[in-house]
Amino acid sequence: MKKLNTIKHTGAVFAAALIASFGLSTSAKAQLVLSYEESGGGHNIGDAFTGGGFRINLQDFDMGSLYPSLGATGSARGFGAGGSAANVQAGINDLNTISAPATDAHNVQTTINGVPQGAGSLNLEDSWGIARILTITDTAGRVIWSETGKNAQLTVFFYGEKDFYINQLANGFQQIDGVGLHVDLYLQSKAAPGYTPFNPDLGSAGRPASPDDAYATATDGTKILTTVSTPGFIHPAGTLGGLATEFTSNFNQTSGGDGQAYLSVTGGTDAARFNTNGFVSPFGTGATADLFAQFTTRVNSGPNAVADWLVTSNDPVVGAVTPGTPVPEASTTMAGVAGLLLVAGAIYRRRKTSLAIKTL
Repeated sequence: MKKLNTIKHTGAVFAAALIASFGLSTSAKAQLVLSYEESGGGHNIGDAFTGGGFRINLQDFDMGSLYPSLGATGSARGFGAGGSAANVQAGINDLNTISAPATDAHNVQTTINGVPQGAGSLNLEDSWGIARILTITDTAGRVIWSETGKNAQLTVFFYGEKDFYINQLANGFQQIDGVGLHVDLYLQSKAAPGYTPFNPDLGSAGRPASPDDAYATATDGTKILTTVSTPGFIHPAGTLGGLATEFTSNFNQTSGGDGQAYLSVTGGTDAARFNTNGFVSPFGTGATADLFAQFTTRVNSGPNAVADWLVTSNDPVVGAVTPGTPVPEASTTMAGVAGLLLVAGAIYRRRKTSLAIKTL
């Protein structure tokens, strides 16, 4: 990282604190469960994963707003160091005057620290997208969940993020700070009669005009987790977007981008298992969060481009399962998968040199 509270632009790995996995019982709704799919380290195939760190690999597709270069290094817009806006919402409004909106962005209320700011804050979001969890391993790399092994699908939908501050960095990078990222996680059994395979080829066409939190093939099944970004972790007061920042990212058209965010659990059928308050603000604010995500992204272009997404990523996510959490026997479940990893995906964004790409 450039410093503890900012993001470096080199191609580092994207990681996020998610917590736990989900399983599907033939007679019950989604359950939290992870079990080993390979032996080693004292574990046999089928043994329950009952606690400790894990790593999630996901595939992410994002839409985001575009910003022009602000000119000289250190130039800023919005609410934060060097900006002229008086508060977060004023910063959002300021940036909206220079942005090219994200494809199929919805008008949503601004959310700050999990609280909707009312009808007066209604304007276009700056980032939204979808993700799919591919595998989950323990910290030693042993697989404890996969779509094939558990015959289930875990998908993510993220939306609602709004940028309120931009700072022009050296070498074409642009730092962008935002608020209001919502990340929802869904679980489906592939054996279910109404199962719908994840399909990013739909691109922006997969998102209906309403509701704001829906996407064909990504929001089907059981909503097992909802989260929202949390302030007070990324920058200290007076630095860039300051304590108001709920996630941050930067991007360079040549070398790509990366970012980070902290998330708090707000609901879902498995909320209790994720709501651990395991992260405490390093800046003395007393703020807590449940998940941490760090990520890298790439522009969706060229022969491998998928639909009309602005950016994509394939990143690992790391987290920990709450110790002592009861886990159903693998033999009674059609295993499911671990949660928040989407966050990570969701949170990522990209920025361009002449046009700062912001996504989630």
